[in-house]
Formats: sequence, C-alpha cells, structure tokens
Amino acid sequence: MPPALRSLRRLALLALTAAALTMRTADGAITLSADFDQGGLDLANSSVAGTTVTLAGRDNFNPGQWKWLYFRADGVAGLTPQFRIGDNFNTGASSLAGHAMVYSYDQQSWEFFDNNTLSTSQDTFAFSNQQPFNGDSVYVAYGLPYPTERVAADVQSRASSPWVSPTTTGDASLVIGASPGGIDDLGRTIGPHDLYGYKLTDSASPATTKKKVVLFGGVHANETLGNYTLEGLVDFLDGDSPEAARLRRLAEFYVYPMVNPDGRFAGYNRSTVESPTVDPNRAWDPPLYDSVDEVRTVATAALTDTGGDVDYVIDFHSTVNGKEGHFGYVLPAYQSDPLWQNFLDLEPSVRTLTALLQDDTGAKFGRDQLNAEFSITLETQFLAGENIDRFLALGANLGLAFEQTLRIAGDLNFDHALDAADWQLFLAGADADLSQLSAVDAYAAGDLNGDGFNDLIDFDLFKSAFLTAHGPAALAALLAGVPEPTSLPLATLASTTLAGVAAARRHR
Repeated sequence: MPPALRSLRRLALLALTAAALTMRTADGAITLSADFDQGGLDLANSSVAGTTVTLAGRDNFNPGQWKWLYFRADGVAGLTPQFRIGDNFNTGASSLAGHAMVYSYDQQSWEFFDNNTLSTSQDTFAFSNQQPFNGDSVYVAYGLPYPTERVAADVQSRASSPWVSPTTTGDASLVIGASPGGIDDLGRTIGPHDLYGYKLTDSASPATTKKKVVLFGGVHANETLGNYTLEGLVDFLDGDSPEAARLRRLAEFYVYPMVNPDGRFAGYNRSTVESPTVDPNRAWDPPLYDSVDEVRTVATAALTDTGGDVDYVIDFHSTVNGKEGHFGYVLPAYQSDPLWQNFLDLEPSVRTLTALLQDDTGAKFGRDQLNAEFSITLETQFLAGENIDRFLALGANLGLAFEQTLRIAGDLNFDHALDAADWQLFLAGADADLSQLSAVDAYAAGDLNGDGFNDLIDFDLFKSAFLTAHGPAALAALLAGVPEPTSLPLATLASTTLAGVAAARRHR
C-alpha cells in the first residue's frame, strides 16, 4: 500500500476510534483515567462491563501486588457502579478486611464508600454506594490522597507567615533543591519537582536557648496520612493559640514536608521514580545517598540547616489496615520521654511499638546523624471513618504535646529554666496593663493564667511552680531577696506591688 494511502487509513482509524469513545461516553458508558497528580491505576488491565468496574492496581516496587489506587471514573451520574479489585494487596488480603475506599467529586472533600467487602473465595475486594453518584465524574482512591500540588500550595501559603523563614540551604520560595525526575513504570516523564524546607519559630526569642525540632514527611509515595498529620502540626505551630505562641519562643522547627515528590506524583506504591527498586526509607545514610537523590538533598539540607545537632526528629508515615492502628516506632530509651508521654495522654488510642533503628531510616538518621535526643517514626493508619480532620487534629495534639513538654511554668523569658530572672520579670509586670499585649507577651510579663492581669492568682501560680522546681528553701530565699542585690527585700517588694495590683483590680 502506498505511504499516502497508509497515512489516510491511519487517520481514518484514529477518527473512528475517537468517534467510538465519544459515542460510548454519550451512551452513558463508564470510562476510567488516572493520568493526574498521584493517580494510580493499571488502566490496561482494568475493564468496564455495564456498571461493574474491574480494576487492576499497579505493582511498582511490589511485583504482582498493589498498595495504592487512585483514579477518575467518568459517566457515573445517576449510577451505582460496583468497583472490584484483586485482593493481591502487598501486605496480604487480610489488610483489606475492614478497609473502606474513598471518593470525591472535587479531590478536596472525601467520603467513604458505603459497602466495602473482601471476598477471599473470589480473590476480590468490592466497594460501592447505596445511592447513585450525583456528578458525572468521581475520583476514587484507596485512601485520602495528598498530592504534590497540595504540598506546593501549603508551602506557598506558609511563605507569608511572620513565623516562617527560609533555612540556610533554602531560597525565598522555601525551596532547598529539586528531585531528579525520571520515567515511571507507565513510560511517562515525571518531574523534576521542588523540594521544600523551612524554619518556623518566633525570632523574638534568642535562638541560643531554643530546642531544635526536625520534621520529615512524604518519604513513601503512598503514605498520605503522614502528610495530613504533619500539616496539622504545622497549622498548630503557625496558629494564633497561646500555646503555639509560647512554643514558637521555645523551639525552632525545621520542616521538610515532601521527601519523595516524584513517587507521589507518579502514584507509586512506595519508591522514588529515579530508583524504583529502592526503599527510600532505607537510604538515609551517606553511602546510600547516590541511589536516592531526593533523600540526599533533604538529608544534607537538614544537616546544614541545623548544624547537625537537634533535640527532636519525627518522621511522618502511614500504615495499612490490619496493623496496629496509629502508632509510633519508638526506641526503648525514648518511650518514657515526656514528649511521647504527653502525646499519649492527648491521644490514648495511639500505640507504642518498639523500634530497633537498625535499618537506615529517617528516624535512625535523626539519632545518628542529627544527634537527636528523641527520634521516632510516627505511623498513622488508613482507618474506615477517619477523615482528613482526624489527622489534622492528630497533628495539632502533637503540637500541644510539644508545648506541654517544653514549657516550664513560670519560665517568663523562655530560656527553659525557672529562676530569679523570671522572678524579676514577674515583678516588673505586676504594675503593667497587660490587656493590650499579645497572649505570649502578657505571659512573659507574668499573666500565667491568661486573664490579662498579673495578680495574686498568678503570684500563687509562680510560687507553686518555683516550689515544685526548687523546693521550699530556694523559694524562701527568692522571696527574701537572697541573693538579689536590692535595697528592698523582694518579699516586701512583692507584697507591696501585688497588693497594689489586687486593689487596682478590685476597683477596675
């Protein structure tokens, strides 16, 4: 056949194919796609027969098994399709027992499917809704997605915060480098993507007295809940609560929110696009950096930004159904740490599992390379009924636990010590009108109970804290003005000043 005729025939076939696809859609047939940020579906081995949609999960990193699913179904308005996928889940079919898939019309608000059934006899997991879809297109996922574009948008919103600044290795856009990109298992060109890092703290307090905290997220491509938990923590740190304001004066947080953006964008199960057979959470060690560029970039940035000497490291991950619920992998030496215990008080359902820190994980890097005194992997589980708000709240409670751990009652200058310097600040604030101050500045002037005044109630709180910290003899010495060089004993000064405050308060 002459080349010109072959070309005409090819164009005719393409036109017929396009027409057929258009007709199928117009006739109400369901079509599938997953070529978008974090989309994950083996489209070639998926099929649609009426309202039965048979899905195939991609098995990148886990040969013959899937561990992430995220696609769009078009033409579903007014229908109640049943979706099915094989039970060849990476950690075993039992991990699908009790699991619930999610759906969304806008990729922002997610709901759980009504019916979620594992059938071991048919080797399938089936899910559907009781009521028909009310939109023509619906997004469906294994769990709550957290795409790379959400990371970029979140970081951009942080850049204007008065508490956020670039790290030593970052630029004004909070970018510390770029991922390498590559060709994914479907033959698509992926990346490169920006790698982010930023510092969150209140610069009003001296850095020399602050604790350093490093936060990693997004190491594994499909572990999205860790990013929501990290976002919830950063929301708290960047928020307006008195606890957050105090915490910003007590600590500086170094945030690296997405270590593996290429894998996340490509919809991978676990690995990076550059090194699809390497677990990036086994590459946090200098000899292994060359195989995972993203880890090398983030790890070296964290070392440079913090000086390699930090107090806390938390690496945020997610785990699948059938495991341990939400839990922390915690080295035995860290399990009694006040931060972890305060967090467990706020989140009693979170479990503690023993970590060995033998593999080259982010937590091990935190202990061995960043010299952290506390370094853990926090795992959050995909649980039916637990939506985005649950994980944001989990992160906020971690922020509260940090504040409870690092704040010493009566430490008015936020230097992690309760001493005579704080007493002097307390006395100086006794005659001041604190109502016009911010909550944290009022606290620094002696308003320990947050009512806008430094008065006898606060005096009792200060005395109680000092007594607990130093004992009765030290408290007596403080109130007697020993060893403070003042002509007027501090006890007399305290009683005079506070009596005046109390009288003024009675007449306000």
